[in-house]
Amino acid sequence: MHTVNLPSFRIFGIQTRTRNADEETLKTARLPLLWHDVYTELVPELPADAPIYGVYGEYESDQDGRYTVTAGADQKPKKCNLDLVEVTVPSGQYLVFSGKGKMPETVIRVWLDIWDYFKREDTPHQRAYTTDFEIYRGARKGRLKSVCISPSNKSSRYRLAGWA
Repeated sequence: MHTVNLPSFRIFGIQTRTRNADEETLKTARLPLLWHDVYTELVPELPADAPIYGVYGEYESDQDGRYTVTAGADQKPKKCNLDLVEVTVPSGQYLVFSGKGKMPETVIRVWLDIWDYFKREDTPHQRAYTTDFEIYRGARKGRLKSVCISPSNKSSRYRLAGWA
């Protein structure tokens, strides 16, 4: 884990609102369908090396509350059958957590590591729950590079971010 200072950037994608408890069962999970739509409708219209993002925001509270996920890219394709929304990832300092391996197991493991990190009493950071993001390397590869979180050092807030 390390920190980075990032400029703001825009993501064009599709959204859903969910909570972690709903994602634990296929009957209530919304994220698999969101990502399916992104990879079948949006990704084919992007360059092969385009990164794909999962942006988390509009947090109701903490990791147990509702939040909005926008899955998309930093470029708007000329042709796409989806109704894309635009979100801005704000500039700021982000904590970066990385992982490599088979998907979706890798991204799940990285998020579990993030939650464990912020639960520790000795952690110098506090999670801000403002804007966090994942970055996946190459549109057609779908490999997680890292997750960036908006943290704060007990007195100042940071963001969680992810990279691919």
